[in-house]
Amino acid sequence: MATAQAFCNICQSKVLADTMLTDDDLRRALDRDEEVKVMHVFVDQDDSSADHIWSLGSQEKENLRRYLNSGRG
Repeated sequence: MATAQAFCNICQSKVLADTMLTDDDLRRALDRDEEVKVMHVFVDQDDSSADHIWSLGSQEKENLRRYLNSGRG
């Protein structure tokens, strides 16, 4: 499971988000330009938490693809 910086549409901010696929499945999805969902846990001021889940946009998928191909991911 890769972790990437992504823009959370719910928080309206950049966050560190985890992909919801194994690394092999993630590479296949990126190669096929399929939907890639990510999530992060949002903790509110009252310490309540919720999972924010969304799909990456095309530029974010391209950035993730480059990161994985660089050998760092």
